[in-house]
Amino acid sequence: MVGKTKAARWGFLAPAAALLGLGGGCGDANTYVEPPPPEVTVATPVQRDVTTYFEATGNTQPVLTVEVRARVRGFLKEQLFQEGALVKKGDLLLVIDEEPFQVALEQAKAKLDEAEAALRKAKESKAPQMARAQLELDKAELRLARLNEERSRSLIGRGAGTREEMDQTEAARKKAEAQVESDIAALEQAEADYETGILAATAAVATARQAVRNAEIELGYCRMHAPIDGRISRINHHVGNLVGDGQATLLTTIVSTDPIHAYSTINEYDLLRFRRETGGEGLSAPIEMALAGEEGFPHKGTIDYQDPTLDTDTGTVQVRGVFPNEDGAILPGLFVRVRVPSGTQTGAILVPERALGSDQAGRFLLVVDKDDVVQHRPVQTGQLVDGLRVVEGDIGVEDRIVVDGLLRARPNLKVQPIAADAPEGQEAIAAAIPAGG
Repeated sequence: MVGKTKAARWGFLAPAAALLGLGGGCGDANTYVEPPPPEVTVATPVQRDVTTYFEATGNTQPVLTVEVRARVRGFLKEQLFQEGALVKKGDLLLVIDEEPFQVALEQAKAKLDEAEAALRKAKESKAPQMARAQLELDKAELRLARLNEERSRSLIGRGAGTREEMDQTEAARKKAEAQVESDIAALEQAEADYETGILAATAAVATARQAVRNAEIELGYCRMHAPIDGRISRINHHVGNLVGDGQATLLTTIVSTDPIHAYSTINEYDLLRFRRETGGEGLSAPIEMALAGEEGFPHKGTIDYQDPTLDTDTGTVQVRGVFPNEDGAILPGLFVRVRVPSGTQTGAILVPERALGSDQAGRFLLVVDKDDVVQHRPVQTGQLVDGLRVVEGDIGVEDRIVVDGLLRARPNLKVQPIAADAPEGQEAIAAAIPAGG
């Protein structure tokens, strides 16, 4: 039974084996078919005059920073601004209790009134006139005394007078002379006192006026206004605190936002090259700026300062650009990229950025020759202009460079080039670059 079963199985497999053998003997042998060349997208470079730039990094700083401080001692009474808000020049920001300073001003004004009254009194003094009148009176007495003495001498000469009368008239004359001399001295003293009194009273009035002015100034210090336009910081001392107690307490800070400065450093080599190419020191030269994440350099400004000396430790010089910032979008302290135009590169070759490859030797381009074979061309890269990179090397405007499919292209490999459609073609590349770069 078992033997029949095995025979049946072999009987079934035999025809199948025969069929397989028949099929294998009648088919053709397998042959290798070479795959078609890989497709790559190519475009020709564009040649154009472009502006060359010096590029550097830096940071923004406000043009003006003003600290608002308490200049008088008192209790902070009012805060009239919102922290972090924009303020205008002249806006009232803070008020210190004004009452003690108002009282001091009234006292100073009262002392000024007193000093002015004393000045009027000094000017209206009659002491010189009284001394002058007394002198005239005593001069008249002296003349009378001299007449009496002459009369006595005449009487004695005629034997009609006595010696005693003569002595009395002589003594009266000497007394009158002494009185006149005393009156002259008194008049001079009265006149000197009059002038001195006026000068002293005038000085007292000036001192009192200065005291009034000082009191007015200190009263004015109680009301603090914004000295510039800008953004104000948080308050350091809140309402109710005693400020200005022995020091000019810092209350808040205002930083200007429009325009804004950008500081950067340029190395010695670039500085000298820039001067040679521009023929000047760089002041008033245009400068462009870009914030982090911005494409290109959208912010346009002007260089307005350059350090007069080179930093010998770093071999750099600091330059500053000023930029409009009407919307306040550029905050002080931001990291920025800046560039300064230095000249024009004539006949520069530009290629799309993504056409460039890198290896251990540096940057390169893949070029498809007339036989559609890929060639490796090392290049040196320059600046980026509207998404296109300036390159230098064995590249011409007639070369077909691989812009897409770099992974499928290898040096000495035959490829199937396909001309780039817009916007990859040369016309579109040229259109993307404004004249002059």
